[in-house]
Amino acid sequence: MSRILILNAIPDNTQSELETLLEKIASDPTQGSEYKVIRLRENDIRYCTGCWDCWVKTPGLCAHKDAMTEIYPEVISADCVVFLSTVSMGYVSALCKKVCDRLIPLVHPYFEIYQGEMHHKSRYAKRPALAVWLTDESPEPIDLNNIHLLFDRLSINMKTDFSGVIHPKTTMEDISNALSTL
Repeated sequence: MSRILILNAIPDNTQSELETLLEKIASDPTQGSEYKVIRLRENDIRYCTGCWDCWVKTPGLCAHKDAMTEIYPEVISADCVVFLSTVSMGYVSALCKKVCDRLIPLVHPYFEIYQGEMHHKSRYAKRPALAVWLTDESPEPIDLNNIHLLFDRLSINMKTDFSGVIHPKTTMEDISNALSTL
């Protein structure tokens, strides 16, 4: 059974119907996968300061003692991490971006050649696939392309697969079907 972690980066309560449906899916034992949903806005998550303590002083551990301390193990143990986000100014929410930036402890400061490019070595052998689920029904094509490109690069940096960008559906069946394809 695959384990899917949904990092809900919706910054406010404007998508409460979708969030309720997600909680319903996550708690449904008949699903073919195990789901966990974390509402990021309900957690204290600080911005990365670029101090590099996670590489030098406390390898793999961020200097900030916030909710990310509990989120890191969830990310590592997942088979797929889905970033659920609104589109804001042509990109994912600031909360989503903040969490992506804070994933730096998951890699080493050392480099290696990966897919013909210089990248950081992975800290963990197991790495989850990544996907983005946008709540906007019709994002602008250029925004969608930029989000896709940036998360594709994040997946390369993490040496994992990028499952792509998902658009939300309004029925529980459609949402369940979209999640089951990950």
